[in-house]
Amino acid sequence: MKLPLNLPRARVAGFLNLSETLIVSTIFVLLVLAIVASQFFAMRVYTLSATKLTATATGRKAMNLIREQVRGGGSVDVGIYVPATLTFTQIPMGSLQIGNALVICSNNPNANATNWGIIYYMNPLASNICSVVFSNNTGLPSPLTGLAATVRSNIVVYITNYYAFDSEDQNTNILTTYQNNRLIHVIFQFSMWEYPLAGVVGQSAMYDFYQLQTRVAPRIINF
Repeated sequence: MKLPLNLPRARVAGFLNLSETLIVSTIFVLLVLAIVASQFFAMRVYTLSATKLTATATGRKAMNLIREQVRGGGSVDVGIYVPATLTFTQIPMGSLQIGNALVICSNNPNANATNWGIIYYMNPLASNICSVVFSNNTGLPSPLTGLAATVRSNIVVYITNYYAFDSEDQNTNILTTYQNNRLIHVIFQFSMWEYPLAGVVGQSAMYDFYQLQTRVAPRIINF
């Protein structure tokens, strides 16, 4: 049966020829590829942001803790702590007050009160900022020894700078004295793998560098 040549146009308008089908298919494929590419890009940005937020959150939490304890401590001193010998040595007068450790003591002369002390130090063997808690019943001797029974805790990891603590004046110049109106400068420089959720670190792995710092003035406490 032959179709009449005068078939109305509306009855054949729903059919596409080959060229129109190829154009529509190409547009659809390009749209799908664009959506997939945007999803991969979003996942990459999310992984990078999660790494940075995790790294800085740990450092900021540690700095907040140190800042509150410096403000609440009775004495704060910068020095060198050697984990192998469990010894803290205060920086002497006349030398730049910069070291790998910070000791905070209550130094409360009230016999009914419990004295406490804590040392924050950079451990170069593990590249961590660690803390050691000890009892402070007789004040702060220098060097401070006998901390073998204490428990060490890691509070910040992947630290790259050995000198993480110093004592400064109001103009951020490093002091050589133990003056009262001083600032304790805490600085954490650390590196972390850019995409830790992607798998095992390989030769082509890239690291991001971070730096956090804060300054806090110790309070003078009248017991």
